[in-house]
Amino acid sequence: MKNENLVPKVRFKGFSDPWEQRKLGDITAITMGQSPSSANYTNNPEDHILVQGNADMKNGYVLPRVWTTQITKKAEAGDLILSVRAPVGDIGKTDYDVVLGRGVASIKGNEFIYQTLKYMNDIGKWTRFSTGSTFESINSADIKDARIGYPKLNEQNLIGNILEKMDSIIAANEDKLEQLR
Repeated sequence: MKNENLVPKVRFKGFSDPWEQRKLGDITAITMGQSPSSANYTNNPEDHILVQGNADMKNGYVLPRVWTTQITKKAEAGDLILSVRAPVGDIGKTDYDVVLGRGVASIKGNEFIYQTLKYMNDIGKWTRFSTGSTFESINSADIKDARIGYPKLNEQNLIGNILEKMDSIIAANEDKLEQLR
């Protein structure tokens, strides 16, 4: 993408208008996590799923492993979950309503936002913001102030859909490779 006018070099047919440069916090809702008391943690799948960090995500999705009886901050099924503590920047999706621990934030976003956040992690954007010599972390201002290229919704949907399909093909090939090994 050319920085001066935010017009991508490669586009889907029919799109020519420049993308906007926007702060993530201006285009979507972001909720920082708050851990419940550890006395309320359980192994009971009837309780609320607790997401504390990247250990609770696998292959880009929340994988329940800890539950809690105390609700602090919540994310809804379909939200994006961003790891805000070491390792900073891992991103996943949740198919469940979950309780957010302090190691994560939830972001209301579509596939385009998910893919953008994944790319930001891949290029090390979040590690540039992270603080702490022992335990890396980013704060809500870092997330809300992160600037992204932002096209109109119909172009977002096309981009998100094609990248999601590519992710599925890559995952299937990685699974096949693992089976062959």
